[in-house]
Amino acid sequence: SRRRLAFLLAALGARYLLSGCIKQGAGWLLAAATPRLAAPRAWALATLAGHLAWVGMAVRLLGDELGFFAPRSAWLRLDWSASWLRWVLCGAAACVPAFELASSLAPSPELGLGALASAAPTITAQITSLDDGLAFALSVFTACASGAFLEVVLYRGFLLRALRQHMPLGLAAPASAALFALHHGTGPGQPTLPLAALGLVFSATFVGSGNLAVSILTH
Repeated sequence: SRRRLAFLLAALGARYLLSGCIKQGAGWLLAAATPRLAAPRAWALATLAGHLAWVGMAVRLLGDELGFFAPRSAWLRLDWSASWLRWVLCGAAACVPAFELASSLAPSPELGLGALASAAPTITAQITSLDDGLAFALSVFTACASGAFLEVVLYRGFLLRALRQHMPLGLAAPASAALFALHHGTGPGQPTLPLAALGLVFSATFVGSGNLAVSILTH
């Protein structure tokens, strides 16, 4: 029902905010307990702590409320169909042109894919500026492994399916993509429209293949 959907969205939002507080708290604790720890490593560990907290809380909520991760769940489909590689390759190939096209239409067209790494304060900029190997490895894992899994589960497996129960796919996919982009921030240097375009690509690979594993690998 719409009331249940509203509750789940509010509960997920609250847990996301709490995970941000956990990240800040972890940063303060690391700074106080290990003053000799290099700043990039402390930042990477605090970011990982916050993200793992977000993953854990969101997975617990979806599991409790929807049986999301139950065997043969319709919400999370990770079976490796025969065509999964074709969908992954097509999705990955579509990401760059979609991002660049959306960048050219955005109010700040200079924020193309080549400029994304230098556009502060994105997590991409912070990761690529790290010259500490361990900090870089932790950050890449946070952004590309746990981040890809949970974001695809949330925005494609849960939110897109939920929205499709109340609106046509032509509206549900852009709405899910917009929320995906807003989740990554709307401040200076945050290419919101290009990120929404990536969200649409990820949604298209999921809808076309019916396989969340495809969207996770594309992400």
